[in-house]
Amino acid sequence: MKQRKFDASIRGILAGIALSVVMGAAFGNIGPDSTKERLVFAPEYHFSEYLLEYFNFLHKDYSQRYFLENKTSLEAAFFSVNERFYCFGEVAVNVGMGRKNGPIVLNPRDFDEAFGPELEYRMPAYTLQCGLDHHCFHQIDRDPWNTLYWNKPFVSIGSANLRDGKFREYLSKSPSLKWKERLTWQVEYGYFVHKFFTMFDTTALSWGNPYVHELSTYGRCAPLVGKGYAGILSWNNKVRIDRSGRWLWTEDLQAEAEVLHGAHGLSVFYDWYFIDKSIVRENRDRLMDAGVRIFM
Repeated sequence: MKQRKFDASIRGILAGIALSVVMGAAFGNIGPDSTKERLVFAPEYHFSEYLLEYFNFLHKDYSQRYFLENKTSLEAAFFSVNERFYCFGEVAVNVGMGRKNGPIVLNPRDFDEAFGPELEYRMPAYTLQCGLDHHCFHQIDRDPWNTLYWNKPFVSIGSANLRDGKFREYLSKSPSLKWKERLTWQVEYGYFVHKFFTMFDTTALSWGNPYVHELSTYGRCAPLVGKGYAGILSWNNKVRIDRSGRWLWTEDLQAEAEVLHGAHGLSVFYDWYFIDKSIVRENRDRLMDAGVRIFM
């Protein structure tokens, strides 16, 4: 009974925050210097693509499962209000290429797909977001394994320069940036929905997924900024609490060299998952990867 009341409270809090963001954007004060056109359709989009290779395998299963990966993400804003409130739709696909013996070493293994709506409210110093993450994991020509998918409402707060394009814009202005402009950060809470009153069957919301709560933090810093380039360090921390009460940690460190000139973003990076206690389908414990990224 206590768990049901707690879950209901979480849903109420998420709904309240989402409603507050929408109402604040729609009915906020509009001064004489504000834009004449309050509502703009398709104002912006954000695209990124990664190609990476894994190293430092703990065992044979990892070396067969993790070889190459291609990650693609697209966020498109359907409309904006007063250049503060944005309504996005996001689609992300991650294609996993394993390794096998023989003349053709590439072995398509699986792909992960995520999509969902997202509301974003931009303040002078902060970025507020809330939305729904629908995530599903699929296999390619494999024997049956545990299907995994979830629906996770989330809320977050982050710095004003949170998005890659905005951060790159800050860094490209001048090598003598203030430290505040060299930093980005975000804190996010997500709740994995397993039941939604009696409107949906449990299997329509979640399957193969033991998670209930998720808290993640993200930080990024550019200690080296030169004319046309930047050296960036980032840290991803995530803890998930499952149905049995276990705390499952994931820690990821990344070093990145980014080109600041040109029309769009380009970088090379190196990752290290030095702790990963997530369930098997996502687990990358101790893995390292290196790759290239483009974004716009």
